[in-house]
Amino acid sequence: MAITISHKMTPFLAFQGNAEEAMEFYTSLFEDSATEQVIRARAEDPGWSEGTLQHAIFTLAGQQFMCINTPPPGNHLHKVAAWHEFAFNPSFTIYLRCDSDEEFDRLYEAFAEKGEIHLPVASYGFSPKFAWVTDRYGISWRLNLSTTEKAGAER
Repeated sequence: MAITISHKMTPFLAFQGNAEEAMEFYTSLFEDSATEQVIRARAEDPGWSEGTLQHAIFTLAGQQFMCINTPPPGNHLHKVAAWHEFAFNPSFTIYLRCDSDEEFDRLYEAFAEKGEIHLPVASYGFSPKFAWVTDRYGISWRLNLSTTEKAGAER
């Protein structure tokens, strides 16, 4: 199956077996979000359970993402890289501009549930409301409440 990539740059997320669960969680949180394409394991794919998501393309608020479940033991690609050593960390973060208090609070609560808070919700001087959290899947998010255009123009 051919992969259709519509953006010049697309974040690529490698999960350790829970890519589909994470993708479904993220697409449920944002408008203009959808699963665009999924490639699933076939019965003849060594190491994989038939039907398991191998690769997917999805959009969140119109931004394209790609994800995979890393190749399992028994698959020829498992030995290509040290997949078991790969993990997300907060040095790479998705910056999210929220247009309302309601949107900010809803997303913050969703990401913080079973996640880790790096900076709790507060005004840090550069924003009236900001937070930094790593969600239950290991993805780091920086949430910022948008200020008015006038305030941004005065800088």
